[in-house]
Amino acid sequence: MGLDFNDTDRITRGDAATPTTAPLVIVARVQARPGAAAQLVAAQAALVTAVRPQPGCLQYDLFEDEAQPGRVIFFERWRDRAAWEQHMRGAHMDAFRANAGPLIGDFDLLQMRQVA
Repeated sequence: MGLDFNDTDRITRGDAATPTTAPLVIVARVQARPGAAAQLVAAQAALVTAVRPQPGCLQYDLFEDEAQPGRVIFFERWRDRAAWEQHMRGAHMDAFRANAGPLIGDFDLLQMRQVA
């Protein structure tokens, strides 16, 4: 079962054992609601443009499944957890959630650290 994309507090809650100063990798899987693929992907692509220049953002890329339009992966690298949490609580994300959140059918998020 996926996460509720609008539940920022639950999404940003990470493993307490993960150092907050270590680089953080986020892999988010998003599936558009039926009939909303093109509109959602356009909104996500605009979000990428807004997020890349943010402080602490090392990488923020969007990939769409060639076989299933509307199924995307965000691959993100952040300087640390604090930078990512600031991004998730920013006005740009509030606007994205308000405008594009209803277009999301399923959402899952992995908060990862590089081990090798």
